[in-house]
Amino acid sequence: MNITPGAVSFLKQVVEEKGAEGIRFFKAGEGCCGPSFGLGLDPSQENDQIHQFDGLQLAVDAELGSVDAITLDVEETPEGPQIVMLGGNAC
Repeated sequence: MNITPGAVSFLKQVVEEKGAEGIRFFKAGEGCCGPSFGLGLDPSQENDQIHQFDGLQLAVDAELGSVDAITLDVEETPEGPQIVMLGGNAC
């Protein structure tokens, strides 16, 4: 998994504001094109893979397998910044 510097900065700010230990990337279900993904302030689980990105802890659900093709980025919208997922095979 890759995370752009802008996304790391944004996520670190959210984690700090909410007093969380980090971010968790998990399988949220199955869609027409494959797995649906979730991103939350949930605590890491026992089998998660833990990654560090410039001080940001990211736990990746072990059910997901390889997430090498996925990049998290931040996008400015009229409602404010939002995390977007690039790559992977989900819709």
